[in-house]
Amino acid sequence: MSALLTVEGLVKSFGVRVIDDLSLSVEPGDALGVVGPNGAGKTTMLNLLAGDLSPDEGRVLFQGEDVTRTPAEARCRMGIARTSQIPRPFEGMTVFENVLVGAVFGSGVPRREADAVDIVVSSLERAGMLADANRTAGSLPLLGRKRLELARALSTEPTILLLDEIAGGLTEGEVDELVGTIQSIHADGVTIVWIEHIVHALLRVVDRIMAMSFGVKIAEGEPETVMASPEVQEVYMGVEPE
Repeated sequence: MSALLTVEGLVKSFGVRVIDDLSLSVEPGDALGVVGPNGAGKTTMLNLLAGDLSPDEGRVLFQGEDVTRTPAEARCRMGIARTSQIPRPFEGMTVFENVLVGAVFGSGVPRREADAVDIVVSSLERAGMLADANRTAGSLPLLGRKRLELARALSTEPTILLLDEIAGGLTEGEVDELVGTIQSIHADGVTIVWIEHIVHALLRVVDRIMAMSFGVKIAEGEPETVMASPEVQEVYMGVEPE
């Protein structure tokens, strides 16, 4: 099986290197978790995958095509969708209208508004937001905003979904709810790359974890093995090696 997403030797600097010779491969149907301390370069990596940033060196391949210089909106239409760490909905629009924007403009298939309604309804249902369809986005609590991020991404009918700390700031009960939603989305066949500090949430969804430190991949593999490795324990969890 050929890789869905391939990263080869990515480098990105902002005065100092924040991504340093990073390579990885994501197969169709994968659920890859990414962990690391603040400043490890995780969100920068996601921005490089989504097209919000261009690397100084290296390549990003999607379904075998070089998309290294392809802008974010074009990558979205190719099937790469993302959520943002801080949700930024169109606050004066309804939840339905927010998701409609994604369905009409974010998909690789041109659609009129009337033809996109079924996709909007399906996306809201999958994200657990159908009951809030007519609510103004600016009135949503944090969990609702996080779910709206998911619904907007799903409305573009992605092949791969990039999640940036989507569980951050939520209560334990809200995290549990959101994990169930992400499990369902993954079960529908959507490939997932998920950056998250709440490791126990990741472990319920992903089948592989990559750990980063100062822009470098320091471990990758089975979740339990990676999280138990001395290097990851030291840089991510503050545990001194014996």
